Amino acid sequence: MGCQDFSDLFFGGIEIVDKRDAPTWIILELTPQGETRLEDGTLDQNIRNDLGVDQTFPIFIPATTYHKDNKIITLRLLEGYVFVSSGLPETTYFGLEQKPYIAQVMSSKPGPYKLRVLSTVPNEKIEELKTQLQGMLASNIVMYDKVVAIDGTYKSLEGLVLGIDGDKAFVRINLRSMEVIAAIPLIFLEVVEPVKIHRPSKER
Repeated sequence: MGCQDFSDLFFGGIEIVDKRDAPTWIILELTPQGETRLEDGTLDQNIRNDLGVDQTFPIFIPATTYHKDNKIITLRLLEGYVFVSSGLPETTYFGLEQKPYIAQVMSSKPGPYKLRVLSTVPNEKIEELKTQLQGMLASNIVMYDKVVAIDGTYKSLEGLVLGIDGDKAFVRINLRSMEVIAAIPLIFLEVVEPVKIHRPSKER
């Protein structure tokens, strides 16, 4: 799956913040500098610093960055946008527009006074995006596949997938003198031999 268009994903899904107890997400549009910070890995911490929140505050960047062959590779599900949890004062979010990496905080101006009100995305949409992003990384790897590591610490070694957690797989690798179970990013794995699914024969 390639990078998707914002309107395709969220047309009809953006709403006005009116349910403070419901899990919703604020939409931030990035500038080119913001995209650069995404790629160099500093964007998440920049946002946290400027919002004044710690590492427990939910932020979702619909992309993942990793190193391969001495190059930085970025996989984007949705280009140009980042999502942060609601719950802070609206002025805190709008204050991000003063930062060089944020183009705008998505909002609308309903009512006769045309006051800016934050637009949000429901939590279900974000969960869908997270699932899609994990799907991009998984490359159809499933439990009990025989795989080979194409990069990283275990490059060129083969093993058996014993489990998958998010963007990593737990792979059993037999070394010369020991057996290890290593957590390896899915993007560093290729299937050598897919698992064979045995189906029970029908009773006659």
